[in-house]
Amino acid sequence: MDSIFDGLLCRRNPRQFEQIRRAAESFSGLYAGHNIIQDDIFIITENYARLNDMPLEWFRFPIEDKELRACTFVRGGRIFVVLNTALALSEQIFAAAHELYYIRCFLEESSPELERSGSILDSGAADDTGKEEEAEADTFARLLLVSADELVRQIRIYQIDKSLFTEDDLLLLMEIFAVPYEEMILRLLEEQVISDEKAAELAGIPQERIRKRIELTGRAKRWSQALTGNEKLGSLPENLTVNMEKGAVPKSRLDSDWLRLEEIKRKYGIER
Repeated sequence: MDSIFDGLLCRRNPRQFEQIRRAAESFSGLYAGHNIIQDDIFIITENYARLNDMPLEWFRFPIEDKELRACTFVRGGRIFVVLNTALALSEQIFAAAHELYYIRCFLEESSPELERSGSILDSGAADDTGKEEEAEADTFARLLLVSADELVRQIRIYQIDKSLFTEDDLLLLMEIFAVPYEEMILRLLEEQVISDEKAAELAGIPQERIRKRIELTGRAKRWSQALTGNEKLGSLPENLTVNMEKGAVPKSRLDSDWLRLEEIKRKYGIER
């Protein structure tokens, strides 16, 4: 019987996996200083686009449809990334790293897909075996957020016994790297830290039990919550403020724009 993890890119296409590993390592060295990234992924992505002469704007707000995680598109020489903040913060971080793969392909490899049709990440994307690029983007995100060297280092620092790997060990690594539960399991498999049997055992633990364990231990708790206060509407508030200060548009138009902005903020529960 085939393993349920045989679909991993490192097993289906080892050469492509190593290419993506090199890309993730290079990106980390240039733009993250080989540090553990966590929620710095947002400012790192924005800075990366800026350094490549392409402005990037985040639209981060809660979307009722939790199946939709993120989407990216290019319009008017700007990159726009929409991120669903109704998700746990670790899922937002992973979705941002996933979208970064497409942004990188667009900026460095002249891939036309992002400009032509954009990118949409939903909960079913990973199950769509016809989308090889989705598997590549997921792989890039895991490798970027959890580098092999740092994974080995943290396992050594916290003296995790790989032969007796437990769900608490997994939660500890989730706390360190801010990666979702399932993605952490896959990352451990990619580096052969755990066996397929152990991975299946961990993946089979009911989510409710995991949530209770997070509450009890406090491990990965901050990354497992959908926190408010991180909402963002691109440069809209900033642009309106600049227009107001410079008197760039008539007061009636400015009042109308501010009113519309407040309506959008109320609709999506944005506090600021």
